[in-house]
Amino acid sequence: MMMKVGGIEMYRNINEKEQKWINSLMNVEFQGRDILLKQFSKAKIIYDQEYAFISLKFKIEGEVEPYPYSVRVPVEMIAFQNSTAPIVFLLHVVNGVIDELEIITADSTQIDADSIQLEKVEYEVNQEVVMKK
Repeated sequence: MMMKVGGIEMYRNINEKEQKWINSLMNVEFQGRDILLKQFSKAKIIYDQEYAFISLKFKIEGEVEPYPYSVRVPVEMIAFQNSTAPIVFLLHVVNGVIDELEIITADSTQIDADSIQLEKVEYEVNQEVVMKK
């Protein structure tokens, strides 16, 4: 369900629920995280929801520092749910800029944006951007 006006997809501000998803996803240390957080603060989105996935497509307003690592998915998060399969969050970065937050159910069942639980999560950070101890 995308908002379209005369065939042009409309970008809008990130809402409270989406900001919670982003905050939770970004609540893990990895290289260049601060750069991506700054990009999120300047981003608008197109929200697209299908049966088993949600997509937030980002557009940055104004100038931002590019993410210096050529990693497509620097971080992913698995959010364990009480009564359904886990929900997987994948952040896609393209050409140094946040491109999409992809949210999918681990077993391809229907996703309900309003009932995603974030209390119990695990992170997978791409090896290339893991914080060196």
